[in-house]
Amino acid sequence: MHSRLTVNGASYSSRQSSVTVNDVVSALQKKLSANHADYHPPISTRRPSFSMDSLLHPKKDKKRDDSKDRDHGQKRKSLTMRHSSKSKDRSSAHSPRVTPAKPGRFEMIIESPPLVMYGAASNSTGALLSGRLTLNVDDPTGEVRLEEFTMVLKATVQTKKPVSKECRDCIEKTDVLKTWTFLSEPKTFRTGEDNQFPYSYLFPGHLPATTQSQLASIQYSLHAVGVTSQGEKLILNHPLTLQRAIQPGPEKSSIRIFPPTNLTGRVQLPPVVHPIGTFPVTMSLSGVVEKKGDSQTRWRLRKLSWRIEEHSKVVSTPCPKHAHKVSEGKSILHSETRILGNDELKGGWKTDFDTTGGEVYMEFEASLATKSNHKATCDVESPSGIEVKHNLVLELIVAEEFCPNKNTQLVTPTGAARVLRMQFALVVTERAGMGISWDEEMPPMYEDVPASPPGYGSADKNDGAWGGAVMEDYNGPELEYEALDEMGNRTGGFLMRGQPDSRAESPIAGPSRPNAAIRQLAGLTNDELGAEPPQYALRGREDSTTSSQTAPGEDVGEGVAALALH
Repeated sequence: MHSRLTVNGASYSSRQSSVTVNDVVSALQKKLSANHADYHPPISTRRPSFSMDSLLHPKKDKKRDDSKDRDHGQKRKSLTMRHSSKSKDRSSAHSPRVTPAKPGRFEMIIESPPLVMYGAASNSTGALLSGRLTLNVDDPTGEVRLEEFTMVLKATVQTKKPVSKECRDCIEKTDVLKTWTFLSEPKTFRTGEDNQFPYSYLFPGHLPATTQSQLASIQYSLHAVGVTSQGEKLILNHPLTLQRAIQPGPEKSSIRIFPPTNLTGRVQLPPVVHPIGTFPVTMSLSGVVEKKGDSQTRWRLRKLSWRIEEHSKVVSTPCPKHAHKVSEGKSILHSETRILGNDELKGGWKTDFDTTGGEVYMEFEASLATKSNHKATCDVESPSGIEVKHNLVLELIVAEEFCPNKNTQLVTPTGAARVLRMQFALVVTERAGMGISWDEEMPPMYEDVPASPPGYGSADKNDGAWGGAVMEDYNGPELEYEALDEMGNRTGGFLMRGQPDSRAESPIAGPSRPNAAIRQLAGLTNDELGAEPPQYALRGREDSTTSSQTAPGEDVGEGVAALALH
């Protein structure tokens, strides 16, 4: 039986020559020596395990050890890096970066109320801005010299859909509304002085309000720049918020008809809506019953859903460098629609099928702030191409039913249903509150004084309508004049207003008796009246007694007293 030798998968028979065997052995030794020279065993940080798994699966354990060693090395590296980063942070915290100090700084003081334009863009008088710009001198010398000092009011329009996304001129366009030049020549400012510069500006009513929409934004800001004698610039940017508030008016009522049915929807909405809060919506649906002989067909409301949509538009105009990307003289229009608030109602309305035509009535509250991540933008329409509008969309699902007139409780659904969709425009604006327009806060001017009683006039011919008046003496005939004692005789025939004159009907007490009493009183002087009070009192008693006896029911004494008072 021949023996067989196996080395590295190659089998060699013992019958072969010794030379061949020796060659194989020598080649095998060379190969093993080369492998030992190239092999470098890994340095393990852990003691080898002589468990049974390591003996049965040596390759698996080797991979696991390599991974553990690699993780351990990475952990040590991360720790060293973390320690180094902490040390850097500590060193940076102990040695902060020192910025050069400015010789001065500006402070803005706004004296006017919040900038609110009351009314629509067509009839608004705008908003008044007034304030003061203060220069604080921080230079150690206590003074700073300014060569130039200007401030501009800017209106910046930015679009989020530009023609070229990397071009600043395509993204932003700035207009200068007002420029203030506070210095006409260089001037030195000191610490103890009152370095204030007042300014004012009236925003026209047609300007768009500050807007932050999905496609564009409109911002206003004050930009002050001062150049010192050393060439340093003192800069201040102060943003301004310009709002628009439309005064509420009468409620809006709208009617929608849904052919080929007889359904008619009536919706009542408030004139203006605010971004925060709720507003009531009243809706009625008539024509829901249609009678045909012995039966009737009616529509029953199953579900109502509402949503408020915000439609944003912007016109992107390219700059001169990128005008070739669009047609000559044209721009790109972008539009976007998002839903601000929505809800579904499956009950809460009143249905009346007994009245003529039937009616469904309901009230609910809607809001623009049902979603926290969506903030409503007020309505705006700018000449630059920015537009924001809102719509209220109502969708009603009605189902058709059939029932006999004799027994309306036997209702049979016909399977027919319709979706009634209505859309209404909403005016979203800021709350006006207790504010009023700037022109109503000012005192009235001389030309605004309303009509007053006529004046005396003046001799100055340039003094308006009353100018050129001439005062002259009266040279006409002598005016008639009656003595006061004689005027008492004429007043005897007058009575109190509403007092009947019953003396003409009395056969005893005629009209001469009151006149006689007046004559007696008129003929006495003040001294005589003061010296004879008993006779005056007795005389009055006799007159009143006589009149009461002769003419019962008459009130002659009261009439006399009224005449005496006159």
